Amino acid sequence: MNYKKIRVPSQHPRQQFMEWYDSTSLGKTLRDSESSYLLNSLNHTYYQRILQVGRLGIETTYITDEFLRNFCLIVDGGVREGQITNTVFAKIEEWPIACESVDTVILPHLIEFEADPRRILSEAERVLKPEGRLFILGFNPWSPHSLLRFMQQSSSSWSRHFVRSSQVMEWLNLLKFETELNAGFGLPTHHVFLEPQTTWQKSIAFLTPVYSIKAIKRTWTLIPMKKSWARVPGLVPGQAMTPPLLD
Repeated sequence: MNYKKIRVPSQHPRQQFMEWYDSTSLGKTLRDSESSYLLNSLNHTYYQRILQVGRLGIETTYITDEFLRNFCLIVDGGVREGQITNTVFAKIEEWPIACESVDTVILPHLIEFEADPRRILSEAERVLKPEGRLFILGFNPWSPHSLLRFMQQSSSSWSRHFVRSSQVMEWLNLLKFETELNAGFGLPTHHVFLEPQTTWQKSIAFLTPVYSIKAIKRTWTLIPMKKSWARVPGLVPGQAMTPPLLD
């Protein structure tokens, strides 16, 4: 008897990450650290519109009830029911959000799992208001902890998609964002290197397993410059200057 082989669709890397995030001790440690960081960094106001792309499952720990009405979550599936009222199902790389309509965008462990991370950053730039803020949580491929995972045969496939923070900041700079490495998260401890200032602190933050980038959308108005030179006699547009006559 012949049996047909049934192809089981491969699990999306971010779904694998979410299983690790929800069920392992390291994942739960990171979850608690990131929740505390976002709660203290977002600085909500009643008129501030916040957009998050990609579920973490802990949104209500850093978005309090009084600000939930101004919070929108974009997902492409797999959302737990009853968590966030303002949930939009859409493609991760195409957001049904008006241009320059959002004050803050949160991208939690998203760009390292998508095929075109620069397109996602462009979408963030599009929807943010001038001076709007962008928070990005990502895994660091240069962390000693990450390197050890690479050397293990049992390393999860999702860990092979990490993007270094310096690369993300380069992409953001091209979009005219002002960027900073805002925090580094240590594992398995709960220690967070928040707003590193000294060279030593920045070096440690660049080597932590997880980082947070804070970026601000800057806009510059071009100021037309007045002509500061006088018109040269005898200089006609499209023609050469007539040489002086020799006696």
